Amino acid sequence: MATLIDAKTGLPYLTKQPSEDRLYEMDFSALLAAGETLSSVSSITQAARGNVQGAASLVIGSGAASGAKVQFRISGGTDGEDYKITVVATTSQGNTLEGEGWLYVRDL
Repeated sequence: MATLIDAKTGLPYLTKQPSEDRLYEMDFSALLAAGETLSSVSSITQAARGNVQGAASLVIGSGAASGAKVQFRISGGTDGEDYKITVVATTSQGNTLEGEGWLYVRDL
C-alpha cells in the first residue's frame, strides 16, 4: 500500500473514524544508526489543524518502544478534523528522535 502524504505539510497521514479505538505505530527505522534501537518513549502529543471549531482532542495512550517502532492507542477525535501526532523517543545510543504524521478523523 502506498504511503499517503498530506499536501500541505508533506507528512504522511492515516485515517480513522471518530468511534474507532485503534493501535497505531510510528516507524523510526530511517532515523536509526546501524544496531541502534528505540529504548523509551518521551512523549506523544497532538495538535488539531483547526478544520472544525471546538474539535475534541484525541485520547492517546502511552507509547511502547520496540526495535525501531513505537506503538500507541488512539481513540476519539472529531469528524472532519486533522490531528498532527508527534512522537519523541530515546534510542539505545542516547539520541532523542522525533517523528511526525497526520491522523485524519473521518466518518466514512
